[in-house]
Amino acid sequence: MADSRRTRNEYSAGGLVLSLRNGVPFVAMIATRGRTRWGLPKGAVSEGETPADAALREVREETGLEAKIVKPLETIQYFFRVGDTLIRKRVEFFLMQYVAGEITPQLSEVDDVEWVELGESLERSSFESERKLLELVMAEAAGA
Repeated sequence: MADSRRTRNEYSAGGLVLSLRNGVPFVAMIATRGRTRWGLPKGAVSEGETPADAALREVREETGLEAKIVKPLETIQYFFRVGDTLIRKRVEFFLMQYVAGEITPQLSEVDDVEWVELGESLERSSFESERKLLELVMAEAAGA
């Protein structure tokens, strides 16, 4: 008997956007699922687009912010199910510095967007893999 389950690969890019306010780092976080899930802005890499370009575009679209890439962070991978299809998702994240713009949620894709103090972002983040990125950045900021 054939297995009817399928696996699909998805590739996205996203940004951890930092803004220093009076020496305190804040990170731009998006909310989905009726503001019950908080995470970092990210989205699919389009054909012919570099991961860095996709990450900057997704940040701009989902948050209204212009940012510049400081450096690549990590690529995280996770699995989730949609119907009978197993999705293997890889997300390449970049550390970004806020450049300009007012924080404005793209309501067709996200419920809200907020500047969250970096320390608080660890508690706010709904995703373990993204929390690890936030911890990494926090450790680097503390050591700087």
